[in-house]
Amino acid sequence: MLKEKIIFGVALLLMSVAQAKDVSIQQAGYNNALQKMERAEADYKNDAQAVADTEKLIERKNKQLAEEQKKTDISKAKYLAAKEQLEQAQAALDKAWKD
Repeated sequence: MLKEKIIFGVALLLMSVAQAKDVSIQQAGYNNALQKMERAEADYKNDAQAVADTEKLIERKNKQLAEEQKKTDISKAKYLAAKEQLEQAQAALDKAWKD
């Protein structure tokens, strides 16, 4: 009877050790998953910030582009007007030489 109690006690002890080992393995698995999630979250935040920064840069560049296009339109109009005046002056000069 004592021998059976000892065997039963040892069996319970071995089962407790096995359960503790399972909990330890589960805890390690949880910790690994938590670390992966934290790294993934940090990567996501960095990537999201990079997207936001790029969107702001694009917005600024689009405004700059619009301003430069306006300046180009104005300078083109001035150029065409000056070219027209030059052509008129050339025509008047040619006429003066012929007359």
